[in-house]
Amino acid sequence: MGAEKLPIVEVAATEKPLASGCRYVQTRRVAYDRLQKHGTRDAGQVEVALWRTFNSLVSGVRKWPLYLWGDTGRGKTFAGLCFRDVLANCAWIDLDRLCEILVTHDDGWWRALQVAECVVVDEIGGRDNVTWVDVDAVKKIADLRERYASRVAIYIGNHAPDRLKEIYGRRIFSRLCCGTTYELTGSDRRMA
Repeated sequence: MGAEKLPIVEVAATEKPLASGCRYVQTRRVAYDRLQKHGTRDAGQVEVALWRTFNSLVSGVRKWPLYLWGDTGRGKTFAGLCFRDVLANCAWIDLDRLCEILVTHDDGWWRALQVAECVVVDEIGGRDNVTWVDVDAVKKIADLRERYASRVAIYIGNHAPDRLKEIYGRRIFSRLCCGTTYELTGSDRRMA
């Protein structure tokens, strides 16, 4: 973040969902470099431009869903967790767990993913060999979010959007990337 002067962001608690259907957890006015939740994640490590994009999604300026992508170790999962922390009713799941609930027919999980104001799905396209279970699980969550929650979801993966089209086909690709896409660049934070 260097010499860039970090702006102040107003994160206002909302009783009723904002235009996007999301609500923030609590009201606070903080500099991006001091934005924290529960003292465990330093959300100020998420790049300012990504926070701005997220805030424009929540306020209804940009279109959902968000597809957040980039190479391994760029902070995508961390950013998704920080976004989950500031939203009032946001569910988190990775593709492996999503596949597991599809195979076990766990209707309780599907219902929870349906009623959440936002769902973050990590590891989209993350397997080397994509199976019918992967494809069906991704299609089901994308359809669920589109049908019941106006596409309010954050999908996280390592692949560029064009690669998703190859992995999942045009129909699922269009569900995942019909809103806002954002690439996280830079070096591998895990190796720093």
